[in-house]
Parts: sequence; structure tokens; C-alpha cells
Amino acid sequence: MTKRGIMKKKSKQYYPNNWRAVADTEYEYFPSIPYDQFYAFYVANWLLPSSHECVIRATSLKTGKVKEYSYKYRRAAENKIRQLVNTHEFVVCDHEAIHKLSPHPHGKKNKADTSS
Repeated sequence: MTKRGIMKKKSKQYYPNNWRAVADTEYEYFPSIPYDQFYAFYVANWLLPSSHECVIRATSLKTGKVKEYSYKYRRAAENKIRQLVNTHEFVVCDHEAIHKLSPHPHGKKNKADTSS
């Protein structure tokens, strides 16, 4: 404890990393792939576990904070969407597609958009 009972902030523990080993690695060990192949495999390809129905990533229109919710049952996800529909912009990912939903469908800006 320091003066007046205020505690000092605890410093974070240092974790060594291996950036030098990666930087010194020969380029042959990092194969390059065309952008189209990268996009198709890593960006457009998603898999949800069979135990889950969907994932919702919601962005608050007031604060810009992002929260993620995962649901095993479609009904529970629908209830969450009803709860968020007027206060959040969100992305819903299910087994078939990814949907972006917003209370401002015609491109109107909100506080979260203008802060970036």
C-alpha cells in the first residue's frame, strides 16, 4: 500500500516471445498462395460446431462495444435478436450463411461508426 491507502497497480508479467526465430526462418517455409484461394479458404469458409446453431456478434450503437453470443438453440438466438434489434448492429452466422443486420438499413451513420 502507498500513501492514503491507494494500492499500486500490479505490473504485467513478461512473457518471452520467439519473434527472432520467425524472422530468421527461410521464406521457403512460408508458402504463398493466390489471394482468391486465401479468401475462399480462410475468409469465406466457416464451420460452426454441430452442437451450435448460430453465433451473433453485436456492436452497440451507443458505445461501439462488441459482444459475441453463441447459441445451441435457434429459438434462444431469435429471442436475443429481438432484444438487440433496435440498439445494436449485428452479424449472425449460422450453418448456411452470414447475415449483417442493422437498425439503419439505408446507410445512416451511428455513434459507433463515427468514432473510428
